[in-house]
Amino acid sequence: MKVHYLFIIFFIAISSSANAEEVTYSGSLNYANGSLNYQIEVTNTKNQASVFFTSIELNAYQIPALNINLSNDSLNFYIVSDFYTYEYKFKKLNGGLTGKLNIYANETEELLNTIESVLTKKETDASEIKEEEVCFQSNGLQLKGTIWKPNKPNNRCLFFVTSSQGSDRSASSAEAYYFASKGFVVFNYDKRGTGKSEGNWKSATMEELASDDINGILFFSKINQTPLSQIGIKGSSQGGIKIPYILSKLPELKFGISVSCPSGTLLESDLNYWRNSNIDKIGKGFINIATRTQKVSYEYLAGITTFQAVESIAKKYNNQSWYKYIWIPEKEIAKDEKLKFSGLQYFKKVDQPILLIQGTSDIVIPENSYKVIDKTLRKAGNKSYHIAILKNASHSMTIVDNNFPYFQKIAPTYLSEITRWLDNLRD
Repeated sequence: MKVHYLFIIFFIAISSSANAEEVTYSGSLNYANGSLNYQIEVTNTKNQASVFFTSIELNAYQIPALNINLSNDSLNFYIVSDFYTYEYKFKKLNGGLTGKLNIYANETEELLNTIESVLTKKETDASEIKEEEVCFQSNGLQLKGTIWKPNKPNNRCLFFVTSSQGSDRSASSAEAYYFASKGFVVFNYDKRGTGKSEGNWKSATMEELASDDINGILFFSKINQTPLSQIGIKGSSQGGIKIPYILSKLPELKFGISVSCPSGTLLESDLNYWRNSNIDKIGKGFINIATRTQKVSYEYLAGITTFQAVESIAKKYNNQSWYKYIWIPEKEIAKDEKLKFSGLQYFKKVDQPILLIQGTSDIVIPENSYKVIDKTLRKAGNKSYHIAILKNASHSMTIVDNNFPYFQKIAPTYLSEITRWLDNLRD
C-alpha cells in the first residue's frame, strides 16, 4: 500500500456547490497514553466526494483527504504526512461512523498500528464561525487573507503576524479557528509571495515584511471597525521576533504574544539549529570549531563578510572529518539581510502587555533566549509581561510521545496558557 501524494499540512476548504450534501462527524482516537479529538467534513455531490480533516490538537485545519471511497454504507480515505500514511476505514452505523485508523510507515509500507474509532454526526451549530476572504494593499502588492468571525464576538481581535519561509496563512488557520471559537475576531493572511498573495518574501527585508503586517493590522482595524486598542498581535519564531518591532510602531495596540522568539539575530538562531542538528554526527570535541566555520558562511549569506573569508576558512578546514557537514554557499547566492535582524532592541521600547512563550525542547533558538528578553523587559520597566516555559515543547510548540510517535501534537498547555493570559487582560 503506497499513496504517491504530497501532504499539504494545512488547507482552507473550497466552498462546495449548492447541491452538495454536507455532513460533519466528530470523535476521538484513544491510544496507549492519550487521546486525540478530531472531526471530518464530508461533502458529497453527484460527481465526487470530498473529505476534510480537522484536529486543533494536531494544529490541522481542513486537510483534504486522498483516495476517497464513499458508498451507502462505508467511507474510506487516506491522510499522508512526511513519514506516515493514515488510512481511515469506516462503516456507517446509527447515523455515525465506526471503524479504525491504520498507520503505515511511508518508507517501508509496514503497518505500524491500528486504532479503533467511533464518530458521531455533529448537528448544525448556529454559532459556527464564518470565514471571510479579504484582500488588502501593502507596498504595491495585493495580499490575501481571512477574517474569522464568531457568532458571539467578545469585542477583542487577534492578528497573526506572518512567520518564516514559505508558509502561507494555512499554517495558522487551526489557531485562528481556535481563538475565533473563544470569541475573538481573528485575521491571518498569506505573506507576500505565498498562497494567493503577490510579491517575493525571499528578497524582502524584515522591515518590509513587518510593514506588510502593519498595513494588515490597519486594514483589519478599518474593515472590522475596531480601534487598535482592542487588537492584539501574535507571532511565532520570525513572527515572534517581529512582535516588539510592531508594538513599538503601533503603540495603541493592546498586547503582543511572542512564541519561540530568539533574543539575538536570526543568524544566531539558524546557527544554533545547525549546531544542535549536527552535534551527534560531529561530536562534542569538534562541534565548537565546526560551528565557527559554519558561521562564516551564514555571515556571507547575511552580507556581513566577504566570499574570500568563506574560501579562506574552507581551505583551512576542508581536510577535517567534520567538514562534510559544513554548508558552503555559492559566490553568487542572493543575500538575505533578514539574518541580521534582532527584536531585542525593540523589547526595550514597548510597554504593552507581552506574553513570551518558549519550549524546553526548542533546538532553534538559544536556550537562554527567554532569560535575556526577561532581563531586557525588566530593565526597560515593563511591568505587564509574562513568560511561560512549556516542558518538552519544540520550536513549533509541538510534542511527540515516544511511546506513540505517529502524531506530532500541540503541547497540551500551549493554547490554554495563552487563553488564561488573555482572560486575565480583560478590562
